[in-house]
Amino acid sequence: MNKIVIIGFMVVGAAVLAGCSTTHARETQLDMAPKTAALEPQDVRRTIEKMVDSMLADQEFIKEYCTGRPVLDIATFKNSSTMHLNMKSITDSIRTKLIRSRKFKFVDGSTSGQDLKMMNDQALNGLTDPTKAVQMGRQSAAQMYLYGDLSEMRNQVNSVTDRYYKFTLNMKDLRTGEIAWTDEQEIRKEEVRNVMGF
Repeated sequence: MNKIVIIGFMVVGAAVLAGCSTTHARETQLDMAPKTAALEPQDVRRTIEKMVDSMLADQEFIKEYCTGRPVLDIATFKNSSTMHLNMKSITDSIRTKLIRSRKFKFVDGSTSGQDLKMMNDQALNGLTDPTKAVQMGRQSAAQMYLYGDLSEMRNQVNSVTDRYYKFTLNMKDLRTGEIAWTDEQEIRKEEVRNVMGF
């Protein structure tokens, strides 16, 4: 009988505690102090901004390659690190910053079935002025394309972990095969593991 009463109290107590538990969420700033030696959102954001700003500040590159807003394409950033990052998001951020600079145009290499359907509908439904309908094979072609890589080196001595990350971004001229511009940004972070009793 005592066991049944004790179990009953335990069940009621667990239910009360579960009912009282709450989850708190709050908005945080991107420029917070580092919490870990791993890459954090502010690391990635600052690095992307530095690289794109470096490109836009390179007057020789702008003068030689950016007359008339050249058409670019961009390959998804390659991840050669141990970090699990959304590389598509990083690539999208680079493209967004470059589009906003008004120095480049970008092609969308992912022409979809919906795009083709809309072009076919314009040509075939008889409701569109044939001289204004979008024709197949008239899309812009990229003259240059961007590609990049994230690499990492890690070293651990006793309780100290040293992590080094390098972002590399390249612009290739498709007409000549030459690398027209390149930049790299480095991030080095150190993490000390606390050992109990020391």
